[in-house]
Amino acid sequence: MAQAPLTPSGTEDEEEPPSMAPHVPREHREQHGKDAPPGFVPPMTAEDVAAVEAVLGYDFADKSLVELALTHGSFYYPYRPGDTYERLEYLGDGVLTCLMSREVFRTYRTLPPGPLTRLRAANVDTEKLARVAVVRGLHRFLRHKAPQLEGQIHIFIEEMCKYPVHSNGLLDPPKVLSDIVESLIGAIYFDSNFDQEEVWRASTLLRC
Repeated sequence: MAQAPLTPSGTEDEEEPPSMAPHVPREHREQHGKDAPPGFVPPMTAEDVAAVEAVLGYDFADKSLVELALTHGSFYYPYRPGDTYERLEYLGDGVLTCLMSREVFRTYRTLPPGPLTRLRAANVDTEKLARVAVVRGLHRFLRHKAPQLEGQIHIFIEEMCKYPVHSNGLLDPPKVLSDIVESLIGAIYFDSNFDQEEVWRASTLLRC
């Protein structure tokens, strides 16, 4: 019998209600005024940063990492290009893969590498991480100006209702949703001076 995908706590997937952390509406968070000076990019509000920290259960020493982890490349239009979450996503992807490798290795002590690899992949695939972003409400804080992205996210949220746990490849979630989960993990890893245990503790809150 095939093993069910692990959650960070080593249990089977259980759907949880979306996070109800308070937040500021998007229109108040992305005020690119027409009279803004060239190169102006609005900062993330302190309220939004605190709400994201509440979801993660982690208090950032460098609050700017929260903003960076949630900033898509399109957010700078029509202003200058700027820093995005891509480097933090790269870091988070690596540390999450490492930590999940450790978890399945410890949990399934007799499994050979093939099944271990499949278990790890099931826990870090794009759809699972995208579900985490939606269930925890992280998508509400994404900073972007991609015209089609809001619609794509809305469609994915509606389709999630048809597949409460996982669609096994039938859904095509916007990759940006999994990206921001990985970038936030990367931000915690960097902010905590590369403390894997701190990342693992926080990642137990990012499960669905």
